[in-house]
Amino acid sequence: MTSLVPAPGRDGSAGIETIAESLVCPGCAARVAIGSDSIDCTSCGASYPLRDGIALLAIRGTSETWGEPQAGEQSTSYQGEYQRVDRAAAYNLSYRQRLLKRQSTQREFKLLRQLIGRVGRSRIILDLPCGGSRLTPAFAASADLVIEADIAHGQLLFGRAESSVTTPRLWMTASAFHIPLRDGSVDGTVCVRLSHHLPTAAERERLLTELLRVSRRFVIMTFFDHHSLKNVLRRLRRPLDRQPPKMTMTTARVAELAQERGARLVAAPPLSRIGSGHRYALIVKDQGIA
Repeated sequence: MTSLVPAPGRDGSAGIETIAESLVCPGCAARVAIGSDSIDCTSCGASYPLRDGIALLAIRGTSETWGEPQAGEQSTSYQGEYQRVDRAAAYNLSYRQRLLKRQSTQREFKLLRQLIGRVGRSRIILDLPCGGSRLTPAFAASADLVIEADIAHGQLLFGRAESSVTTPRLWMTASAFHIPLRDGSVDGTVCVRLSHHLPTAAERERLLTELLRVSRRFVIMTFFDHHSLKNVLRRLRRPLDRQPPKMTMTTARVAELAQERGARLVAAPPLSRIGSGHRYALIVKDQGIA
């Protein structure tokens, strides 16, 4: 396949202008104009800064931002984590230093490569939330361009400084509830370890809706399986240790939500049947993907 993506800079980065035709205002979905130090909406007048080569396009907030009542419990506090690069560094370094986390990363690499292998090569993959680029190397070689997006500015700074991926990439802050891209503007989206931080069904459903909206062919997302052994044991222990319940989904519900949005769930392998409750869901819109 001949790359349709402009050549990257010396550091492997691509400017935000690379996806100028795909960018939209995260607030009103209108066209935007890219300036030297900001991205400006041509309709509502909102202006989003360009800082250190990163487009700051994230909208903070949850259900109230898309016109639904604000729930008592939601993910607002989670959105504020890892904005500082030192906190992002501590989080990411724990995955390098702790044995169990290193083993988890190895299993995640294996699953991602298997699922990406089923969908074939892509022109553009959106990695949201990309965190500190921990898992990007597992699939970056299968794309001409990777858009690394996260609501936390600190995560992007850490990932850009530490990651050695050679595939052209660009960075932007973005909320997964308001992805600043046109419909079907990327081949696929990888969304790892986000849904289990979202305490309401409205947030989890909005997440999948947005991921499928911007993805032309596929979505790979994780969810914490309600019926997993880890969650069953946690529920049995809860009267004793009073740990809060996990924010879970069932495989059947993921499949139902996908079908309602014109897609289908074709695989949902567990990260570990014993040590983890996470599943990696491959959801496709392209009927040619088995």
